Amino acid sequence: MDDDGRSSGAAQRLVSWFALFVLVTMTVGACGSSSEPDPTAMSGKFDVGGRSLYLMCVGAGSPTVVLDAGLGNNHDTWTSVVPAVSRVTRTCSYDRANLGDSDSAPKPRSSGDVVADLHRLLGTAALRPPYLLVGHSFGGLNMRLFASNFPTEVGGLVLVDPTPTTFLTDECAVVEPSLCATLRADWDPSKNPDGLSLDESRREIDGANPLPDVPLVVLAATEHRQAAITEKGAEARIEAAWRNAETQLAASVPQGRLVVVSSGHDIHRLHPEAVISAVTSMLQASRAP
Repeated sequence: MDDDGRSSGAAQRLVSWFALFVLVTMTVGACGSSSEPDPTAMSGKFDVGGRSLYLMCVGAGSPTVVLDAGLGNNHDTWTSVVPAVSRVTRTCSYDRANLGDSDSAPKPRSSGDVVADLHRLLGTAALRPPYLLVGHSFGGLNMRLFASNFPTEVGGLVLVDPTPTTFLTDECAVVEPSLCATLRADWDPSKNPDGLSLDESRREIDGANPLPDVPLVVLAATEHRQAAITEKGAEARIEAAWRNAETQLAASVPQGRLVVVSSGHDIHRLHPEAVISAVTSMLQASRAP
């Protein structure tokens, strides 16, 4: 082949490679467009009265789902739940004081302090009611108190294996004193990251108004194993105490329902579909004609 032929072949190959490059670039660009930032997303720190709390919201629609984590956990604990729920409505998670990206607050604290902070946070962030409240473990206590204190702002409750207000009394009644002391240690405000007191929170909830007549789903776990529990039969007695408390809670309102999930305490992590189903079903019912 002469030089002109070789040059022509090289030029054709160059054009072909360039065309392929353009095609690949366009394809990658098209795929990347699906991962562009959600225009409805909002995150940052909002003032709650001299302190700020971190809040993250995604999705659009009403009612707004508000998620509160268990003791010592921040908004990241809801990673497996938020994407699915945010596809159907506005979904917000946050960090309580002394956790994650939120500012610190004086200790000890209680559910009353958490609820006051959360109510100010929602107002500062211009998130209008109604709210569908979702709380895991100790977050369940907070959401119960929020609903009691602001009943007209709440459209429903999903409590994910909520800590019973009687946790320390009922559990300590069925175990040996040494185990009772271990269980109580986790709730020492000077030792848990939140600085929260279960005893004070229980007193606040016991003295609050009854829950409003709104849909309530209590997701009850079947296993509350703790490494510290070595006493024979203690686990079964503790399970019975939890189930009894959660059954009574579900029955405390006309629209209450108990759903037993074969799971450990962290249902939202181990079986997020159970939480997603409870929330989306409640949303669908609230929007039905």
